[in-house]
Formats: sequence, structure tokens, C-alpha cells
Amino acid sequence: MKKLFLLSAFGFFSISASAQVDKLLMEQKKKDKEKSDKAITDPKASAKSSTWLDRGKLYDEIARLYTEMDSSAAMVAYDSFKKAIEVDAAKPGKVTKDAQKYLSNGTDDTGTNLGTALVKQGAEKFQIKKYADAIKFFNVAQEVNPKDTLAPLYGAYSAMQTQKNDIAAIMMESYIAKGGKDAGNFALLAQLYRIEKQNDKALKTLDKGMEVLPASKASFKAERVNVLLDMQRLDEAKVALKELIDLEPKNAQYALNLGILNDNEAAQHTAEIRKLKDASKKTGSSERKIKEAEESDKIFADEIKRIAGLIVKQPKNADLKRQKAEVETKQKENKAALDKAKMELAEEKEEVAKLGDPTAKIAELTAKQNTAREAARDAYNKALAAEPNNYDALFNMGVFYFNEAVEMKAVVDAMDMKDYNAKGKEIESKVCGKFKQSQPYFTKARAIKEEEQVVETMKQLDIILKQFEEKKIPCEETK
Repeated sequence: MKKLFLLSAFGFFSISASAQVDKLLMEQKKKDKEKSDKAITDPKASAKSSTWLDRGKLYDEIARLYTEMDSSAAMVAYDSFKKAIEVDAAKPGKVTKDAQKYLSNGTDDTGTNLGTALVKQGAEKFQIKKYADAIKFFNVAQEVNPKDTLAPLYGAYSAMQTQKNDIAAIMMESYIAKGGKDAGNFALLAQLYRIEKQNDKALKTLDKGMEVLPASKASFKAERVNVLLDMQRLDEAKVALKELIDLEPKNAQYALNLGILNDNEAAQHTAEIRKLKDASKKTGSSERKIKEAEESDKIFADEIKRIAGLIVKQPKNADLKRQKAEVETKQKENKAALDKAKMELAEEKEEVAKLGDPTAKIAELTAKQNTAREAARDAYNKALAAEPNNYDALFNMGVFYFNEAVEMKAVVDAMDMKDYNAKGKEIESKVCGKFKQSQPYFTKARAIKEEEQVVETMKQLDIILKQFEEKKIPCEETK
């Protein structure tokens, strides 16, 4: 599991309480503590509910003001109030009511406040990296004060430090349910769910964040895009990015991300188109092999017939018999090759059949490819409108035109001489223009950041354009 690192700190607990109290009071509390510790070992004293109630109030005070005396004093106070109720269980009285009040985060003129004491000492456990102990304190603090948002929040932080993401999520959910309204904590909970592959819960958290904190809508929507991408819900992710662009048109990153998504989709369609075309080429190759093998078989059969006729006239001619045997062997080998080619053709036709009608499928994919490419180009243009010197947008736009040129050139390279003479040079002129169209984007990107990818691409581009120049092919730029 991925570990989350926190920037939050328990600053409001960082001042040592001992610096604020009189040393004489400290000494008195030490004596009171010793007296209480001794009292609970005495059978008569420990049988009184008031002994436990007083002990709870004393340890609550130690937790809040003299924590160095006992770093777990708040938990002792909690257990003592519980014990006071237990002792008077048969006949509850005033002590029981007081103990129940403190266990419900009630207070009085003594300043007893068990919820605060538990959160304070839980925070101290967190600061010394005793995260498991911190979680215990924060859990009990929530029991004492169910409305408090600090305990579940810091309990979640503690759990995250030990990669107990399930516990952290439960506590962060509690924080939000109790009215916690920090946008960063909504985002943290969504991240926890993403890490645990509970993306539906992550989306619900972000949707709730947008409802509770509309001022942070853009940041929640941006995180929502990441979740949708994790879930491979790409169409929804694109819609969400378009909404973000409308919300923050000057944020180049949103437009850039939308461009990349569309670019990736176009690349996927390109790969599928290539697969279909390659499958069609395979069947053509096998069909040629079969035709050649059948023609060879006929030649071998005619040759065998011719030699057999000669053998009838010259039955003792050993050389003729040897020639006939050699041709028969070649015929058998050719027959085996023919059978293999027929088997390969059957397999290839089966594969093509699974892909559907190649012509219709290619037309459909080409339309989708063009739509995705157009959307990618528009998005990169929006990114550059928002931030003209955005390296990634410049480089990606250059790659966009460069790749288009490569695909156009592949069409020319596949032409036979007849087709090339008819329209090859015209297309090559457009290929050159498309390569040329990528050049200013790469040039500007390189001026911003001298990265290896742009440097090497420009070297390749210079070589290509020089070749067109040497062939005296003009560069016709198109939209």
C-alpha cells in the first residue's frame, strides 16, 4: 500500500504545559498522584466510588497540565471514571452522575475535560511517532465527545502514518460526518480510497466535497478526473476536463491533459486500424503462396509425365529414373508447402472474421481517429492560448504534426510505381508540409527547455526536411 505523508501538525499542543504552571503546584500534584495510586491498592478505599471519581479528575488534570508526570494520564482518568460507575452499579448516586458527565465530555468548575485531555495526549503520542497509541487515544476521545472533529481527524492522520488506510478512511469519514469542512481532508480521504482501489467511494467523497465546499469545486473536479482515469472511464474524464477548462480557462494544465487523453485515444485507434490492415495483408500473402504452389505443382506434374514418357522409350536409362525421383521429391515438398499455406490462410481468415468486416471497421475507426485528433489539437491550442510558453503543450503539438506526417509518408512508401507516378509526388509535397508544420513548435519548446527528446526529434526532423529539399519536393502546408 502507498503511504501518505502529512503536512499537518499539532501546533496547538506544542507548548509544554509545565512552562505555564508553578513548580510548587507540580510538586503538590506529584504528592496527590502518589496518594491516589496508593488509595486504589487499599481494599477499603478502592471499594468507594468517590476514590475512583477523585482519581479520574486528578489524572484528567495531570493529562491537561502536567503531562510529563504521566503520558497516559488521560486514559487512566477514563478508566477511573468507568470504575466509579462500576463500583456504584448496584446503587447509582451523585458520584455515578458526575462520572457519567465526565465520560460524556461534561465539565465543572474544576476544569475537568476528558475529551480535551485525551486529544492532547493522543497528539503527544503522534509527535513522538507512537502512532498505534495515538489511535487508541483518539478512538476513546471520539467516544467521550462524539461531536468533536479533532479526534477523528488526527486519528486518521495517525493511521495513515502506519499505512492503516482502512482505519484512516473510517476516521476521516467520521470527521466529515461530524461537520469537518477542510478541503484538503476531503481530498485525503479520496486518495485513501484510490490507494485501496475503492474508486466509487473516492468519487462519492469528492462529490460530497463539491456540495459542502463549492469554493473548492475546481480542485475536487481535478481529483475526480484522476479517479475516472484510474477506472478507465475516459469519456467521463474528458467531460470533466472540459468542465474544468470552462471553470478555469487560464489553467493550461487542464487543456493539456485533455489533449493528451484525446491523443492517446487517437493512437489507440491507429493501432487498431493497423492491426486490421495487417490482417488483410496476411491473407493476401497466403493466397499468393497458394497460387504459386498450385502453379508449381502443375509444372512438376507435367515434368514427371514428360520424364515418364522418356522412360517408357528408354527403360534402362538410370539418369531418367533419377531425374523423375528428384522431381517427385520436389513435388512432395511443394505439396507440403501448399497444405501449410492453405492451413495458414484458414487461420488468418478466422482471425479476420473475428475482427468483423475490415473495410467497415476501418472506416469507423478512421472517423473516430480523426475526431480524437481534432479534439487533441484544439485542446493543445487552448493550452497554448492560456500559457504560450508551456513546454509540454508545444512539444506535444509538434509531435502531433510530426506523427501525422509519418502516417502520410507510410501511404506513399506503400505505393507501387504506377500509383506513385500518378499521385505520389503530390502527397509527398503535403507530407513535407506537415513535417514543416511541426518545426516551429519544436523550436520554441527547445528554447524553453533543452531536453533530450526535443533535441533528438529536431535532429531527425532536420534530416527529413533536407531529404525533401535534395529531392526538390516543395513543402505544401495544409490545415
